[in-house]
Amino acid sequence: MYLNNFLLILGEMAIYFGAMLALFRARHLIGIGAFFCALGATHFLEAYLSVAFYVRLPFGLALSPGSAVLFSGKLALLLLTYIREDAPMARQPLYGMLLGNFIIILLVALLAMDHVRLPLPRTLDVAFLGKFAALMVWGSLLLFLECLVMFALYERLSRRFHCGLWLSVSLTLLLGLTIDQIAYFTALHLTFGIPFSAGIGGWVGKLLAAVIYGGVITWYLTRVEALPAGRGRSLREVWNAMRLHRAPAAPKVAGRYDPMTGALHADQFAPVCAHLLSITALTGRPMSLLLMRVDGIEAMRVGPPPLGNGHLMRLIGEAIGEGLRTGDYVVRTNDHTFAVLTPGAAHQAGMQVASMLRARVEALGLARDGVSHTLCIGVATTPQDAQSVPDLVQIAEQRLSSARQAGANRVVGMFAG
Repeated sequence: MYLNNFLLILGEMAIYFGAMLALFRARHLIGIGAFFCALGATHFLEAYLSVAFYVRLPFGLALSPGSAVLFSGKLALLLLTYIREDAPMARQPLYGMLLGNFIIILLVALLAMDHVRLPLPRTLDVAFLGKFAALMVWGSLLLFLECLVMFALYERLSRRFHCGLWLSVSLTLLLGLTIDQIAYFTALHLTFGIPFSAGIGGWVGKLLAAVIYGGVITWYLTRVEALPAGRGRSLREVWNAMRLHRAPAAPKVAGRYDPMTGALHADQFAPVCAHLLSITALTGRPMSLLLMRVDGIEAMRVGPPPLGNGHLMRLIGEAIGEGLRTGDYVVRTNDHTFAVLTPGAAHQAGMQVASMLRARVEALGLARDGVSHTLCIGVATTPQDAQSVPDLVQIAEQRLSSARQAGANRVVGMFAG
């Protein structure tokens, strides 16, 4: 009997978490909305099973697949979303489920009014449905709190205490699931009379699920998608990233292009890069990002023609633009930095483009007061370096920094150029 129950739990874990991971991985093809919809669709079943379905365990204990499998898996998937996509993305299903459950409360309240109903063999128990909807609202509120604590704890464990990935993820899930079991089971016991043996068994099941799901997430972040660099946030910073607030208004620009250099404006970089990354995910073709900074610019803040600051950037921008391939994009990301996006260029091809652009600027012979104004360039390529805009930029910035530390007029990618 117990063996069949264990196999049931393991089978539900494999089906649920495997399917949800596949949807999460497919977000670059079909969008993350499909993953969030599937996450919300299982929310009702998860809550219903925690009220109505428990399997027996040894020592007189019991657990529900709704808690041990579905809820534990949902918490693990939200943590994965935070790690890969950051807090503004991870908060979206939390607010969606919370608001959806409040809507259910209002709809159930309307059903509780006097109506002339059609006699049916099985009638609706409005009182049960009302208590069940209130339980779902309570669970959604707890979920937000647990995610807030978990995200901050993960940052602390992985960045400050330098715990391994599996240990950081597993300990984070253990704490989140323990908080949930105490608060959520108390409501289950008081509202629906679920016995304490089920509470203890459910807690044990959640602890085991945390270890298993932690191992699967560790495998996913080491074998399927690379672990992004840490953000090192405190609890307050996580809260600021999770709470609702008005996004800052986009800067107003007179068109898409920088009038001085002819390159795209800085505010065009993120949407253009994201669009190109979505195309690379669909087609399987690579793309290289070339992040370049003008050497010697610190010694020349202002200056008159013929080689003032603005004149210098115009000459360099023209040289970069004339050296691009058809289909490449150049963006002036700030006063002294350009970014070039090269769709279809593998890393070696991106390095060749970077070396060619470096040589073109060097050939201009731009110098003032004994300081040559050349380019240092960092090259990063998707998919091997990163698969999101922030991660790709971060790798390119690291390699640009390495190029500048090595000296002026350098190109650095996976290897120095």
